[in-house]
Amino acid sequence: MIKQAFLTREEIKALQAQETASTKEQKRTPEQIDAIYSSGTNILVSASAGSGKTFVMVQRILDQIQRGISIQELFISTFTVKAAGELKERLESELGKALQASDDPELKQHLARQIADVATSDIGTMDSFTQKVLTRYGYLLGLAPQFRILQNASEQRLLQNEVFQAVFDRYYQGEHQEAFVQMVKNFTGQRKNLSLFKEQVYQIYDFLQSTSDPEKWLEEYFLKGYEETDFDQLEGELMESIQQALYEAENFFDFHLSNEGQAFGKAKYLEAVQELLDQIASLSERPNKEQLTSVLKAVVAISRASNGGALTNRARKEELKDLVTAYNQEKNLHINRLRDLENQLYQLEFQQSFHQEEGPMLSLLRDFIRDFSQSYLERKIQEKAYEFGDISHFAIQILEQFPEVKQAFQERYHEVMVDEYQDTNHTQERMLDLLSNGHNRFMVGDIKQSIYRFRQADPQIFNDKFKAYQEEGADGRLILLKENFRSHVEVLDATNDVFRHLMDEEVGEIDYNQTHYLVAGSDKQRMALPQHRAEFLLYDGSQDQEEKAEDEEVASGLETVSKGEILLVIKEILRLHRVEKVPFKEITLLTATRTRNDAILEAFDQYQIPIVADSGQAHYLESLEVMVMLDTLRTINNPLHDYPLVALMKSPMFDFDEDELARISLQSLPEQKQVAFYHKVQLALEQTAEHANLIDAKLLAKIENFLKVLSSWRAMAKTHSLYDLLWRIYEDRYYYDYVGALPNGAQRQANLYALTLRANDYEKASFKGLSRFIAMIDKVIENEHDLASVPLAAPKDAVQLMTVHKSKGLEFKYVFILNMDKAFNRKDQSGPIILSRQKGIGFKYIANLPVETENPVAPESIRLKIETPCYQGNVEETKLATISEQMRLLYVAMTRAELKLYLVGKGREDKLRDTDWGTSRNGKLDPEKRKEWTSYQDWLFAIQDVFAKNTLAYDTRFVTDEDLTPDQLEPLEKEKDSRLDQLKDVRQSEDIRRALDILENVDRLNQLYAPAIHLPSVRTPSQIKKFYEPVMDANGVQIMDAKTVTPDFELPTFGLEKAVTGAQVGSAVHELMQRLPLGEAINLDTLHQALEQVQAAPAVKARIKLEAILAFFETPLGTLLQKEAPRVHREAPFAMLKKDPASGEDFVVRGILDGYVVLEDRILLFDYKTDSYKVPSQLIERYRDQLDLYAEALRRSYGQEQVEKYLVLLGGPHLEVVKVE
Repeated sequence: MIKQAFLTREEIKALQAQETASTKEQKRTPEQIDAIYSSGTNILVSASAGSGKTFVMVQRILDQIQRGISIQELFISTFTVKAAGELKERLESELGKALQASDDPELKQHLARQIADVATSDIGTMDSFTQKVLTRYGYLLGLAPQFRILQNASEQRLLQNEVFQAVFDRYYQGEHQEAFVQMVKNFTGQRKNLSLFKEQVYQIYDFLQSTSDPEKWLEEYFLKGYEETDFDQLEGELMESIQQALYEAENFFDFHLSNEGQAFGKAKYLEAVQELLDQIASLSERPNKEQLTSVLKAVVAISRASNGGALTNRARKEELKDLVTAYNQEKNLHINRLRDLENQLYQLEFQQSFHQEEGPMLSLLRDFIRDFSQSYLERKIQEKAYEFGDISHFAIQILEQFPEVKQAFQERYHEVMVDEYQDTNHTQERMLDLLSNGHNRFMVGDIKQSIYRFRQADPQIFNDKFKAYQEEGADGRLILLKENFRSHVEVLDATNDVFRHLMDEEVGEIDYNQTHYLVAGSDKQRMALPQHRAEFLLYDGSQDQEEKAEDEEVASGLETVSKGEILLVIKEILRLHRVEKVPFKEITLLTATRTRNDAILEAFDQYQIPIVADSGQAHYLESLEVMVMLDTLRTINNPLHDYPLVALMKSPMFDFDEDELARISLQSLPEQKQVAFYHKVQLALEQTAEHANLIDAKLLAKIENFLKVLSSWRAMAKTHSLYDLLWRIYEDRYYYDYVGALPNGAQRQANLYALTLRANDYEKASFKGLSRFIAMIDKVIENEHDLASVPLAAPKDAVQLMTVHKSKGLEFKYVFILNMDKAFNRKDQSGPIILSRQKGIGFKYIANLPVETENPVAPESIRLKIETPCYQGNVEETKLATISEQMRLLYVAMTRAELKLYLVGKGREDKLRDTDWGTSRNGKLDPEKRKEWTSYQDWLFAIQDVFAKNTLAYDTRFVTDEDLTPDQLEPLEKEKDSRLDQLKDVRQSEDIRRALDILENVDRLNQLYAPAIHLPSVRTPSQIKKFYEPVMDANGVQIMDAKTVTPDFELPTFGLEKAVTGAQVGSAVHELMQRLPLGEAINLDTLHQALEQVQAAPAVKARIKLEAILAFFETPLGTLLQKEAPRVHREAPFAMLKKDPASGEDFVVRGILDGYVVLEDRILLFDYKTDSYKVPSQLIERYRDQLDLYAEALRRSYGQEQVEKYLVLLGGPHLEVVKVE
């Protein structure tokens, strides 16, 4: 196809005017048209939230393709794999529409080819592209084309530790041993081992991986902050600050003395005030360093007199109370500032004294980091296993060192496009530079939504271009998309009100001005709805007094939402649902960080509000039910560990209480002092120890049963896979069923199932052994590296709970932002080292300070920890970067809402109103105060306080306990839990476990090929049961009795003998029928041999009616199966496309057929049933729909219309084979 010319500036302007004049309901904005059709230079599209950036990107790609550009000539980088998949799907759909609409044969052929090529086009993450580059061109660097991604954090850490130890030993035994030891001691702090030093080395290494050239950064930037430290400048700046602080203090105290101070007569504190003023007055007009230092020390000394209270006004007259309070508060501000400056002056002396001896230590550290990085890379090359950072660096090397490769890419790509450009890191930016010809980049993003700094994303990359492209003569154009097509005007106004007062370049990295204001894109959005005004809700009550302390919360690494906040949210959700008829699915709760969701889930459950938590809580390995299983595995591995053993015995699986455990713990032999608890359990069973009389018959039976079960598990652990062992434990103690009956039971069962998959994956990776698996899991939990989430079929109408990061790119009608009062995480501002991209390493230096003393036992020196100037500079830089990131996080959270926004926090009204929130500075909050505030709540309350005279777009309201009384919080009516119907027949036999694996693979395949088969979802039969009632047993489609009566369901009594259930017998029968050799003669001997292979308890096997099974093989159907054995298919999984009659949506229904035989003229379908019955017609009616589904699946698969259906009934007094018409 001949390529067509792109639109000129004049043609674009004409198109903009034409669109404006059109009568289309949804018009493209002039800026969108500009972004879609502009060409010939680099383009940066700054797209505010909800402004249609994805639409613009898709339309631009379509326009280029319709002008003859091939999809293979476009490089399109997305932030996530999911975003790439969605973009491909959308492109295929739009190209399909264009194909149908076109009458040009040549264009139709071109479009058809592009649709076919979308799947293999360069649309994806930068990581996936660099992998392609390395696979194809890695040989140029001497690298093998076959490699794997080193994604497992535990394996990564094991390799790092091995390399670290080798490099460490080499340095320790090298010629600079003494200097190296001193350097290591400097970075180990108070610890007596190498762990802290190792952590800092790994921290620097991870930072290096995010740079485009690690070696260059180490050489040019690592020591930059240290080497550029200018003590004359630091001292000059400090003296200026001291002089200014002294003069400001003088003005305050002088004014007080001349005015309100008169009301206090000859109060003692006024003498100290006068003394302080005399000291400051002694300064000359241009004081030198000595004068300023002397006066500062004298003033601070005055403030410290009388135990620090010399300047404090202690007057107690009631009428003067306000004057006293105001003076003391203002006085404290001035004195604290002066004391801080004196401390800085003191620090500066030490910083200057030891500066020279820090240099060699830092050079040695740099050498160590370089050697570690090189050795680690060599080890990874040896293993053919690379981190994503390595692959990116290899790709950059290939493009930089081999110009012909770079030229080939640059000539191939007509345009280099990148989505979410604000989240680009320096490695990705370098790749984009190398792939571009210098004037064909198209970048879309919004700096206000850059929230991945913790992944080394640098918003300044976007910001630098944002500024540069506004200048004349720049090598690119800036296009602003401001109009928001998502949110109602109330949400937009509230967002603008917050950020125009909060965000500027000094604190926030960008000035939130008219350029960035959100503007409603349609008349419907501009329609004022007072009931949708944003609300800032603050809980002021006593519900949270019993909650754990903040330090405990921080120690756990997870925040909790206060009970009061949860209740006020529940009250509003109940109102929305009952009064405004808002469906639950339109409501979303957002938290800024991971939170412990248990309190939220429990409260919502109490009020019968359905809720789905999306990856907000701790990973599944820390859920209670999984922790019990891990303790079980630890006990199986080594029962001599007391803690896991006792935890297992106390768990619901064995249910030993404290009294019983205490009786066991008293069992010991006189000659043994220290006895493991496991030995005490054995002694209790043998009844040979002291206090054997404490073990009664009931306890003895429990102990005997416990040891018997544990022994069987330990034996199985030696011969079977971990996967099988876990399922055996679930079955033996009914633990899987037990957790399913608890609140949030489906999620708990999903967690247990996820543990079995983790065990399966572990063994597939060639790792073996229970102890290694436990060690790996412990390491995963310790390092919090496990990012696995456990998917669960969620209720359709439920409130959603997720983190702000998870919500990015999504939209919800009603949004509650929780935890507004929680302090920002500032750990990265207090570490032993702090890294800066421009200034390198900031570090604390531990100096040996000589001590002059006549005491002979006193040490000659003390270790003094000094915060170096480069450390303090990096702290300030990191602090501002963290605050800016938190502002952007709040922006993302607020702009998720379509209709109404709720900002929820907690605080005492009197305390918040009495706080000094500062004053307005050029329409913004005081920058110094913004740097110090620690929560979103501080920002919002300060805005409504400082700008109270303005008409703000959000209302602040305090909610007290009186507003949250039980009569105002009436729970919804509870719906019947149909899971109780299902639990009694749940079967977990081998065939079901295999089925689960097969179904999981079906899920993966459907997900992988979703664009090709256009399946919006893959559903298990449980999600369609309402259309196919009554539905069947676990071997079929779903478990559900047609009866509506509540089943007689009892939880198992743990620790006692278990009764054989019908489900167990049915499971064993199905396994037996699968194992029978149809090609041989079937007799009782054959049946007994097959029965021995069935994995079931002897009591279960004894319940199987072998005579009935033998009789089946004497029936016409049974005889036919033996005769046509090669054509018989048993335990056959199927997946079939169906249409939802309610929504018209396509979905996949899945199940497992007991068996079928394919003949020349028909298919015979048979299904075994072990249900008890009175007349066969009962079961025929119960299972008719199931067999119809099976028959339909077989007709579609084989194209054979005639399918005969048979039920083999084994649960009656005698065998019956019934044909179902």
